[in-house]
Amino acid sequence: MKLKCYSVGDVDTRSSAADATGVRPRMNRLYQTSTMAALLDAVYDGETTLDELLMHGNFGLGTFNSLDGEMIVNDSVIHQFRADGQAGRVPGDLKTPFACVTFFNPEKEYMIDTARDKDGFEAIVDQLVNNPNLFAAVRFTGMFERVETRTVFCQCRPYPPMLDVVARQPTMQLGASTGTMLGFRTPGYMQGVNVAGYHLHFLTEDGRRGGHVTDYAVLKGRLEVGVISDVEIQLPRTEQFARANLSPENIHEAIRVAEGG
Repeated sequence: MKLKCYSVGDVDTRSSAADATGVRPRMNRLYQTSTMAALLDAVYDGETTLDELLMHGNFGLGTFNSLDGEMIVNDSVIHQFRADGQAGRVPGDLKTPFACVTFFNPEKEYMIDTARDKDGFEAIVDQLVNNPNLFAAVRFTGMFERVETRTVFCQCRPYPPMLDVVARQPTMQLGASTGTMLGFRTPGYMQGVNVAGYHLHFLTEDGRRGGHVTDYAVLKGRLEVGVISDVEIQLPRTEQFARANLSPENIHEAIRVAEGG
């Protein structure tokens, strides 16, 4: 496959907490709070507020305390997808147990003009990044032939394991849609710390629907990619996290099931 791509200049970000410092944010630097393994072991309460999260990035994804839906961050706007797949904005004092953000600077751009399924789309990104051992921030804006999403339910204590939660969650078939799909590609050696492979969320153009992407096919639109080699992980100092089993024997299969792979 031959790809024609070109460099893209710095992107403008909306005003955020980071701007108040007067320091230019570091582009394509991944900031992560907690780990995927902790989320699997029902560590559903974190210490980081959404306002604090925006100090570290204007682009990304995650979830909310008590596992109350899916999160997408695009141009410093945070949307929350509830269990019915409806999206809405959220106050900055809400907290997250797991999220990944960056100040997105697309270094490469590729215009897709023929239909691509999930595997075909990922192959394009892999070739653009050309390094399996680095992270990548990925955003596609355009038309989709179909999008399948799911959204986790808000949980009550005592929290059940995540695999029990996802076993009961519904999937949404959005069909032909226009919108934005974004997220991260994570190298395999980071499994458990993050989600190895592709972790993507979707938001419709009208900002009303979306969720965690489990399957899709794109028709045409703009693909933007930023390569990430700088990573910061902030681990919670909570009792929940201290008791968590972060090295379960079946972690690869557990993450595959949790992510709908």
